[in-house]
Amino acid sequence: MMMDYIKELNAFKDWLLMNDLPTGAITLWHTLMAVNNATGWKERFNAPSSTVGQLMGLSKQGILDARKILMEEGVNSV
Repeated sequence: MMMDYIKELNAFKDWLLMNDLPTGAITLWHTLMAVNNATGWKERFNAPSSTVGQLMGLSKQGILDARKILMEEGVNSV
């Protein structure tokens, strides 16, 4: 199933208007969306922490912390 990138961006923006997330979690969400876009919107994709960290400017622990927050908030599946 092909994801509608603009629809997802707008839905996330709208969600953020009513919910607080740390900057790292927001950045991780946008980074994973960009990586998935580059893969052609696969249902599952691999994104090495080193690549994600380089794109985000976060350490591996920073990525893990941001991922945990997204999962706890139920923001898409990460």
